[in-house]
Amino acid sequence: MLSKRFKNVLLIALFSSVIFSCKEDDDEATITPPRDRSVQYVEDASLIETYLEEHYMTVDADMNVTIAKITDPLTQTSIKLQTDYPLQFMENVDNDTRVTYLKGGRINDPVKYKLYYILLNEGGGQRPTTVDSTFVDYRGWNFSNVEFDRTSSPVWTTYPAPQLEFISGFRQIVPLMKTPETTTVNEDGTTSFTNYGNCVVFIPSGLAYFNSSRGANILPYSNLVFQIKLKGLRYNDHDRDKILSKDEIYNPQGDTDIGFFNQDTDLDGIPDFLDTDDDGDGVLTRNELKIPGTTPQQYYQFNDIPACNGDQVTPTRTKRHRDPTCF
Repeated sequence: MLSKRFKNVLLIALFSSVIFSCKEDDDEATITPPRDRSVQYVEDASLIETYLEEHYMTVDADMNVTIAKITDPLTQTSIKLQTDYPLQFMENVDNDTRVTYLKGGRINDPVKYKLYYILLNEGGGQRPTTVDSTFVDYRGWNFSNVEFDRTSSPVWTTYPAPQLEFISGFRQIVPLMKTPETTTVNEDGTTSFTNYGNCVVFIPSGLAYFNSSRGANILPYSNLVFQIKLKGLRYNDHDRDKILSKDEIYNPQGDTDIGFFNQDTDLDGIPDFLDTDDDGDGVLTRNELKIPGTTPQQYYQFNDIPACNGDQVTPTRTKRHRDPTCF
């Protein structure tokens, strides 16, 4: 048990740094005290609706988006009314920004957000979850249509992690997309991607930087727009227990921050996908997944993990790594 606790302390220390910016070296200033989040969202929601009604969108041959203020209503159709790429939205979106990565460590934000987006292309490959590493191109601009950031080539981001992270509205839209159908390394060393996920998202300040600024073009309480292209994916195993993090969620809340972080089999406050001993029985989860008598050692694939003593998994018999009486 001491070994399990020591490993988990190290793990939580590793994952206990929350980063709120797209670039760590951006200048940051914070207004204290912050505005009431519910009150601020009423203002933001109105500003977003106005932006969608007063601006139009063009898409070039490479599926890059440009947004501008409508000057000729007869020839320029608003983002809200155009039908080539229909405007969609997610409702009841929770802010998944966290103070710690322990269960219950989510930031105190009571707002249920509406997140508008345009799915330019879904993609033809695999779909990530919110806790996987994604390889993305992106461009971001404010509601004055001033660009504040863009990638020159795709970058890796993962969550949770102590390094580069992205704001909640960005992070939660990525699972709507899929990776490329094909990825080809060309003779000149460049890489070509075909049929990849491509999305534009309109993010209220509460799911962005809220009362913080990031240089001259992201002021406190700024609503932001990002175009995101999903170019690659790595399914993570954060606690290295031989179960992919995407599979360590068993409740009906689905692929959400709350779902992953509330899945805590042994009620020790450490979510299962960060817990090296999910059922708290003193035996590391990875050791409970060893297939007996295999040389070299092999491990059960997630769908094949049996209940205790090799019994079938049923509604009354859980997989062995989540049964504290097993092993």
